[in-house]
Amino acid sequence: MFGLWLFVGIGLPARADEIRLIAPYLPPFSFGDATTPKGIMLETLLAVARQVGHSGKVSIVPVPRMLQELAEGKRMMSAFIGQFQFRARAFTLLDPGVEQVLSFASLRTNPGPITLESAKHLKSIGLISNGFPEIFLRGEGFTNLDTATTEDASLRKLMGGRVDAWFSSRWVIPALLAQEKIDPALLQMSEPIVRFPLNFAATLDIPADELAPWLAELARFRAAGGVERLINQYQQAH
Repeated sequence: MFGLWLFVGIGLPARADEIRLIAPYLPPFSFGDATTPKGIMLETLLAVARQVGHSGKVSIVPVPRMLQELAEGKRMMSAFIGQFQFRARAFTLLDPGVEQVLSFASLRTNPGPITLESAKHLKSIGLISNGFPEIFLRGEGFTNLDTATTEDASLRKLMGGRVDAWFSSRWVIPALLAQEKIDPALLQMSEPIVRFPLNFAATLDIPADELAPWLAELARFRAAGGVERLINQYQQAH
């Protein structure tokens, strides 16, 4: 389901030297099908790409693959990446799109709500591999982690009783419940555990003068209410 997809969001021919756009599959930030890229961050990035004359071609891949390709790639820009520690040195972080907030989700039939301390005593916690949720919990001393390459896989593990909790974004959880047609009343969410910004990010080999038009258009899009409009649109959908 989550193979590599290529979109041409604008219809311009791709130049050989243009920046390669990549986005992690993570509703409601970036997702879609073969013809309709969607999401708060992805739609923002494509709106900006249109203004700077980019073709709009973007690869949508699972989060671990996106991180690997960014680490190995040249002249690439991501629809978003979590801002923390080494990433501030490994990439040029652009305008932050939205604040990410992580919580534990568990079945309502289980004792709750879960706290950061009580979660350490659970048998297993489902979460996406190599992303901020795993890095954060491992930094807090967690060893009971059951990783997956996609968030929906962790949701299915939770619903099937294979993990005790799912550690994910308070944006992602309702979006995937709606996508999988699961009644949100079946789950309970903990209080927010950690907050951090999601930033558009570019590889360090893209010079500042080439990034300048992207930064200017991102600022214009935000000032015109474009990001807020997308946030409201996706919040109302769930």
